[in-house]
Amino acid sequence: MTRAGFLILLCLLLTLLPETSLAQAQSKFEHDTVYFTSNRKKINIPFKLVHNLIIIPVQINDSRKLNFILDSGVRNTLITRLFYSDSLSLNSADKVAIRGLGSGHDIEALYSSGNTMNMPGIQGDNHQVYVLLEDVFNLSHRMGMPVHGIIGYDIFKNFIVKINYGTKVLTLYRPDVKLKKKRKAEEFPLHIEETKAYVYGNVRQQNGDTLKVKLVLDTGASHTLSLYLPTNNRLTLPSKVMEAYLGRGLGGDIHGKIGRLDAFRLGRYELSNLPASYPDEEAIKLALNIANRNGNLGSDILNRFTVILDYPHNKLTLLPNSKFKDPFNYNLAGFEITTPLPGTNIYVISNVIDNTPAKLVGLKPGDQILTINGQECKDLQLPEILDMIDSRPGRKIRMKLKREHQVFNVDFVLENRI
Repeated sequence: MTRAGFLILLCLLLTLLPETSLAQAQSKFEHDTVYFTSNRKKINIPFKLVHNLIIIPVQINDSRKLNFILDSGVRNTLITRLFYSDSLSLNSADKVAIRGLGSGHDIEALYSSGNTMNMPGIQGDNHQVYVLLEDVFNLSHRMGMPVHGIIGYDIFKNFIVKINYGTKVLTLYRPDVKLKKKRKAEEFPLHIEETKAYVYGNVRQQNGDTLKVKLVLDTGASHTLSLYLPTNNRLTLPSKVMEAYLGRGLGGDIHGKIGRLDAFRLGRYELSNLPASYPDEEAIKLALNIANRNGNLGSDILNRFTVILDYPHNKLTLLPNSKFKDPFNYNLAGFEITTPLPGTNIYVISNVIDNTPAKLVGLKPGDQILTINGQECKDLQLPEILDMIDSRPGRKIRMKLKREHQVFNVDFVLENRI
């Protein structure tokens, strides 16, 4: 079972507003240094995987270990939220206004340079950090655990990065290490432009048209593919689509449509009958015409491989894992889940979608899930619950819920709507 685009959590395009010069703000520390603290050739870092997103431990200056999402699509280290128990000292910080993908407003952040970043066996000097003054992503509630920020390019540009989604281990190699390619793996050119990595693939649409697309490789997107219709007049919506909330960008909510492609091909690897998202043009206007890209490639495709991202040598290596042939499902129940107290096993329904099994049995946002298929939710982690409610069409789900002071039961059957 896999879950395609249950949430597109991270749609990031960080830019300063015109009155503030990004080049001026960063010129002093544009050559930050991230390096191994020993003579080792590689370092293994176990990670947690929630909603297809990689969570790793990071320290900034004197902080305790914080939970950061590893996002190849983001340039700057971003602190999205600090909790009351967290303490963090930053070097001199200036207030800036930033914007990104989404249809909402610009937000304020603190920009701080000259910081120290630490991961197990890794140190970064002269590290630049943005601290959002508004928790626009609500990552902790959506991920079921405290999430403090997002980190990306600073890691990928300095190391060869191997992501083993099967064992949930991130391996960082020194750039001078030569990795032996496994027989069943395939290598692809990785095009680094500005701070983003691009790959070229082919999509086969339901009308039979096949076209080449340029995609940002984005470990911080939990979906399969996102395609930007205005970038190519041959890109068309599938015949059957549904309106969808696609996620959250720095600039606000991102809405659009979800529909299925016949196939996506990358080299000799072809994935069939997969859902793709088509964001509304207004929400992605900042991304249009950047590097002539047609969208992004997300982690619900990447997690079917062991992935080696080699920015220093402009190379991507993919090796299929045991999930490669699993079918793609998309939100079979018709609702999302959040945790009002991140880190606890308290789960609440949110964003119930019209004309879905959840809506038809009367579920409402705010309903607390007590049991699912006979299992107490207090004994389950969020990924285990997500696996149940998005396992396969036709599976029967029995839930006990609490609404205010009333406890009630519902039964429904999971179904594909696209």
